[in-house]
Parts: sequence; C-alpha cells; structure tokens
Amino acid sequence: MKKLYILIIVIFFISCKSTFVTNDNSNINTSVNLYAFIGEKISVTEFNPNRKNKRIEIDSITGDTIRYVSFVMDLGFNNKYKVLKNVFNKIEGDTINFVAYNHYGRPGFENYKHVILYLSKDKKSGAFYHQKYQFDPVKKSKNGIWKGLKGQSIQKLFNKKKEGVLGARGIFD
Repeated sequence: MKKLYILIIVIFFISCKSTFVTNDNSNINTSVNLYAFIGEKISVTEFNPNRKNKRIEIDSITGDTIRYVSFVMDLGFNNKYKVLKNVFNKIEGDTINFVAYNHYGRPGFENYKHVILYLSKDKKSGAFYHQKYQFDPVKKSKNGIWKGLKGQSIQKLFNKKKEGVLGARGIFD
C-alpha cells in the first residue's frame, strides 16, 4: 500500500506541467542593427518630412551661392508604441518612439492594435526608424501565447522576414 502511494505521488509530480521562467537570450545579437518587438499602438502622428530641406553653401572657387533643396517623396510619421514583448534584440523601457516613412499614405501597421514591428537604430542620433513596410499583425491566444492572425508562431513570422526582405536588405550580413 505504501508503494502505491509513493507511485501515485511520483506519477503526479511527473505529469504536472512545470513552469520555469527562463531568460531566453537566443534572439539577441547586438551586431545586427535590428529590433523586433510586439507592440501596442499608443499614437501615430503625421509630420512633414520636407520642412527642413534647404541648405545654402558658398562655392569655394567662384564665390557663388548654391542653394540645395531635397525632397522626400514619402509621408513621415512619429510613432509611439508600448513594448509588450521583445522578439529580436532588446528594446529598453516599456515604450518606444520611432519614425516611419511611407510612400503609399498612412502606415499599414497603424490599423492593428498589436503588431510585430521591425526597427533599426541610427548610430549617430540614437533614433529608431521603422524598416519600411515591415510589420506582422498579431493576437494573443486564449492561453496567452502571441500568434500571427493565421496562427503562425512569432518565431515563424520573424524567420520569414529574416530570410526574406530583411535578409535581402543586407541587415543580417
């Protein structure tokens, strides 16, 4: 009888789902200038990217005044998102501000409450910039796991971008 109780206790502990909190650093590579995270929209605000587009110089040989004007053919957006989960590299803090440019109008990611966003960081200014047109809408399942809208895992969505457009842009070289 005593052996039966011990056997039942052992089976009970073996069959229980153990939950361990782990620090998964497998998706951190600071040599790659990419930050991917699951974010929740706080604000998306349009700005004029051509407001400071004029530069005047004096030609050193002729002394003529040269006026340079550049035009950005995209709309600019200042974005603020709540960082819910880091996917690749780590964004410090619980919110992030970044700039996005879009040639076709407003950015598609603003239409979703939760998205994976792909950003790069300017080494000089420290500002974050959105990898143009790259995002994946996501939702949280009933058991608390983030998935793509068609049920894809977060890792699968990230790997598709990594092996596709982000790889083609040379981000992982």
